[in-house]
Amino acid sequence: MDLAAGLEQVEDDLQELSLERTITKGLKTQEEIDRLTVDEKLGDLERAVYLLSSGQEVQRISVVNSLPQLIQDNAPEAMRRVVPKVREMLHVAGPDVQLAATISFLSILEREVIPISTYSSTFLQTIIMSLEVKDPVVSNAWLDTLLSVCGCLPKDVIKREILGIAVAKGQLSQSVQSRLASCKILGRVATKFEPYIIKKEILPLVTALCQDIDYEVRGCMCRQLDSVARALGLENTKSAILPELVELANDEECFVRHAALDAVVNLLNLLDDDTCTQTIVPLVCKFCERSMEADDTTLPHVAEQIGRLCHGLSVNVDEQQRAWLLEFYTQLCIQGRMRDAQSPPPPPRTPSSICDEDRCADCRRNAAYNFPAMVLFAEPKNFKLELYNCFVSLVEDPHYIVRRTIACGFHEVAKLLGSHVQLIQQELVTLLNDNYVQVLEGIVPHLPETLESLVKGVGGGLSEARTMLYSTNRHQISNHADLVQALLTCEYLVAACSQWRPHLTMMQRLACIVRVFTSDQIYSKFVPVLFQRLTLSRVLPVKQAAGRTLCVIIRHNRRQEHRQELICRLIEALCHSNKYQLRMLFVDVCCDVMELFSRRFFKEYFFEFVLNLAHDPVANVRLKLCSLLPRLKTQIKLPGDRQLLQQLEHCVRRLLSHERDRDVAAAIRKSVFELDKIQVAMETLTQRMFMEEDLMDQKKEEEEKMLLELEEREKKEHEQTKGRSTEKGKGKGSKGQGRRGGDKSKEAKAAAAKDAAKDASPTMPRSNSLVYASSSNNLSPGQRGVHNRGHRTSSVSKTNSSEMPSASPKLSKHSLHSGSSENMTSPGLTRIVSPHRIVQDKKNRKYSLGSKEDRLKRTSSNSPVAGVSTSHSKKSSLKKSSHSLTNLAANSSGHGSPKGGSTPTHTRKKSSQAR
Repeated sequence: MDLAAGLEQVEDDLQELSLERTITKGLKTQEEIDRLTVDEKLGDLERAVYLLSSGQEVQRISVVNSLPQLIQDNAPEAMRRVVPKVREMLHVAGPDVQLAATISFLSILEREVIPISTYSSTFLQTIIMSLEVKDPVVSNAWLDTLLSVCGCLPKDVIKREILGIAVAKGQLSQSVQSRLASCKILGRVATKFEPYIIKKEILPLVTALCQDIDYEVRGCMCRQLDSVARALGLENTKSAILPELVELANDEECFVRHAALDAVVNLLNLLDDDTCTQTIVPLVCKFCERSMEADDTTLPHVAEQIGRLCHGLSVNVDEQQRAWLLEFYTQLCIQGRMRDAQSPPPPPRTPSSICDEDRCADCRRNAAYNFPAMVLFAEPKNFKLELYNCFVSLVEDPHYIVRRTIACGFHEVAKLLGSHVQLIQQELVTLLNDNYVQVLEGIVPHLPETLESLVKGVGGGLSEARTMLYSTNRHQISNHADLVQALLTCEYLVAACSQWRPHLTMMQRLACIVRVFTSDQIYSKFVPVLFQRLTLSRVLPVKQAAGRTLCVIIRHNRRQEHRQELICRLIEALCHSNKYQLRMLFVDVCCDVMELFSRRFFKEYFFEFVLNLAHDPVANVRLKLCSLLPRLKTQIKLPGDRQLLQQLEHCVRRLLSHERDRDVAAAIRKSVFELDKIQVAMETLTQRMFMEEDLMDQKKEEEEKMLLELEEREKKEHEQTKGRSTEKGKGKGSKGQGRRGGDKSKEAKAAAAKDAAKDASPTMPRSNSLVYASSSNNLSPGQRGVHNRGHRTSSVSKTNSSEMPSASPKLSKHSLHSGSSENMTSPGLTRIVSPHRIVQDKKNRKYSLGSKEDRLKRTSSNSPVAGVSTSHSKKSSLKKSSHSLTNLAANSSGHGSPKGGSTPTHTRKKSSQAR
């Protein structure tokens, strides 16, 4: 019974919830609606007057906000009818209306919609009268408006309307709030007058406010001494301002002492050397001694200003004072950490001890913030003796805020040290291995500047060619293994955190490693990690950043076999992946390649592969490809790339005629119109007049050729040194025993045979996707798509999870832009041609790309577009290409593919070479 009653109650409750009931809580009554209703026939001015007279507060705020625009549109009528109503309404208005009026009054002056005289007689008087509002928030808002208005008003208006009020408010009989307002107004208007006016009318009041009985007034006036002193000049400052400043620096309230220290720092560039040497330096030293003894917030404030003080007084201190300031800074860096090993353990933590720890941590954080300025003060040559221990203490500080602060300024310290930068390399490794992501967020954004400073400090600067190619010698940075491991650890820690933006920053900054490490180090250590992030990361921006960094590594790699290996692996991991997201990512990588490499390089290695995505079974991939087609056309230059242009036209025609997805069909039609606007470059014309893009492309191509030349030069030098060492060994052997020499020759032959056997052994596992490619070579595009979805194996994850080979098999000498297949493949190699046209060396298990001519032949013979002949002349193909594409796009608009008609089937001949 209880269960049945409970079920009935639940059903009743559900029925009540499902009933549609009228909610009357938030509705307005008819009377309220009538009060908020305004006649639509009223003009802007009439409506504003009506709302100011009888409207609600929200409506009045709306009128006040629109007041600048009303005056700008019709100034005479608005000033005659609306402004008096606004001024009358402000006397009884609420805080929200008052705050809106402060913004509108300042905007009217900044727009200059009315003359200054009119503004002074109306709005300025209202601002001055509103300073007496009892609400402190509203009063401070009107005061800020007045201070901003003073910067736009002329000198005579300020002297007539404002100066007298400031003097009256600064009298001792006025309230503290009025005297504080007087201090701010005097500091603001002081720069408008001549020194004799300031000395006669303002300086006596300034002196009186500096000696006020309230500490807030003294501190507020002390913060305005900077502007008053600059208006008075040097001589008057030394006679009138400095005595007051010295007295304020010894004030009993820490708030006033903070203001005095800030004023001293701001006046350093105004005072002469004698004044700084005789007055300021002793004052600063005494102030620092007292702050070390005081138990308040003065010491953290001194640590905050110590860098500016030491840098400003660096030419005015002697060696003894310099050493004292450096010793004081050392005490700041270890504040709160000075405890001997024999001292008793600390007592239990109390609120007072926690506050003391926070104060000490603030001291160390501010000291870390000012460390670059202290390096300038101590000079880089004295860094190891005077500041290195402080730097190590800050890097190893127990509080992560201190470590983060020193990490944020690490690149500045590295730049300042110059040739002594090697001293802090181990500290860089320590920060990169930090477990707190906040610390890594401080060091990673400036990683390129830091590593570049390390390279320049060790190598004495990069030459022009090395800077262009981002190549380095082999002994640039000592202990590079520790730095490499630290960078990899940092990347792992950033990738493991819950935020993806630090990981994105790390992936972007890793592109700088080409300036620091050799190609072998980058290939063996960083490339596997980048490929893993490229294929396994869950965040698209991280994948894109990893792909771009890999492109930069390929761009500046000094070894041809590494470049070939990385290109093949990049294509295999993305273009031939069984995940459509990675195939879409391949389009983004192609955009990076077009940006970083020359046109010739892109056409040689990536052009055909990206066009093959037009056969992809996933519509999103084809949609992504459509946005890239116009950029592909800009890479073509006739007459050398006539076949590539035909391939592009065939791809576009196929998408126009066979595409069934409406989004892809719309995208390809849009791309066709963009393609028609792009004019194909001609080699004969571009040789005469080079555009900026052509010059950049030519520069990139020259750098790529220089890479090949440097590689050939290094090989020759290596062979020469090897030959010399062999000759020396033979010379020494001929002087020894003949029999032992014969034995050694046999041993050398046996070792050489072993090395040859090792070279013949496979060094890289066969990719499953290539085995699949050979079996699906004769399938049609539709069958191939089904076959891809059903039987494609996940070779990418296996390749990325495994380590890269330590040494790649030797390839034949081949230029980056060679056009013959003989240069690409050594004699005796067997080729397996996949639908993606990747050639596999069975003997060495080495992936390589076929030559450009072979790929073009295979593409023309296996063209997916039916009924297209490649034997047409260049002239006829150029004339018909743009018109045919435009007409086909116009005919196919509205549907994904034509409804009627049939497309002739193109016969695919089995190639004996492919088998």
